[in-house]
Amino acid sequence: MLETLAKKLFYGRILRIIRILAYLPVFYFLWEGYSKLAAANISVILLGAWYLYFKVRHQDIERPYYQLWLSFVEGLFAFAVMLCIFIRHSLSDHEPERMLAVGCVLLLTRVIARSLYLLSMLREGKPFFTSGFWTKVSTLSINATMLVYALDLEFYQQISMGAAMLSMFASAISFCYRYYRDPSHRKPLSISNQLTMSRIVLTPVFIWVFFYDNNLNYQDNSMVFKILALVMVIAFMVTDFLDGYLARKWGEVSTLGKYLDPFSDKISNMTVFICFLASGYASVWMVALIYFREASVETLRTLAATEGVSIPARTSGKWKTAIQGAGILIILFGALDPLVYIIPHWESIWDYLPKTVMGIITFVTIASGIDYFVSCKDVLKKYV
Repeated sequence: MLETLAKKLFYGRILRIIRILAYLPVFYFLWEGYSKLAAANISVILLGAWYLYFKVRHQDIERPYYQLWLSFVEGLFAFAVMLCIFIRHSLSDHEPERMLAVGCVLLLTRVIARSLYLLSMLREGKPFFTSGFWTKVSTLSINATMLVYALDLEFYQQISMGAAMLSMFASAISFCYRYYRDPSHRKPLSISNQLTMSRIVLTPVFIWVFFYDNNLNYQDNSMVFKILALVMVIAFMVTDFLDGYLARKWGEVSTLGKYLDPFSDKISNMTVFICFLASGYASVWMVALIYFREASVETLRTLAATEGVSIPARTSGKWKTAIQGAGILIILFGALDPLVYIIPHWESIWDYLPKTVMGIITFVTIASGIDYFVSCKDVLKKYV
């Protein structure tokens, strides 16, 4: 058994080193314009990755020290090839592609983050996680994206890069979930509070995604980033549900979580509404009234806390949150390009839909705020 494992380990290392060395000719072929030869080499790398991940499963048995250096060198070579493609693309007649630049940054971040993780686990003597499904898919999608760019298939370039970026995000989320589910890795900050914090951290990323094309007209944005914005909002809503559910299930309800959860909701939702305002989907008075309501209710909560009173979430507040989320999804989904071809007269409908939805959101939000103040009149009497 041990002899078989040793042979498999040795065989896997040889194949992985061959894959790494296969990157070297790609640089020459790309610079000299031999697209087909570059594509042939990248195809070998892609097939080798598939074989190692799903047939040999080399990374599941590799020793930590070799895993660290092989992963680092392989990732660095992949980034170098992608950077070479970006430079060649920029120096050609094409306009510099921002999505390709973002992909390079994400790939470098992935290489650094993975190497730091492996190094820290090696120093602490802890076992590595085996490569998850999304980690394998992201590696394959990166190699496939290199192949598409090497062949200069313009129609598929942004699609493949978008798929690679989404798979890298999925890989990161999958890894974080597995990592923090392991009690030995769990940090003092509870999982539920980490989910809550993720909404605050990702809010600036949403702004960048929403205005990726540097144009206030969201309709002009790339289809890939419209879908990504929609996915991020869905992630905000899912984490909003999960943080409370997990806190109750695992007995992690805390004072920090009680205050952090509504704060993160308001940060993420108000950011989306401000983006809508900039794109003309909402009027100034709508966003101003929503902000006034949220700020007033938070002030009310603070006043109640000074009196030792905790204001629980009211039914009107839950309805407000649900309608705000549904309205945001309707607007982001309605902005997707294919709807123009699917729904008759969609452009005429779209002229009125965003502000109508925002008007409903504003009305419900204000009504909810009034309900909170009426229910907390005893607290207000002490200050008025």
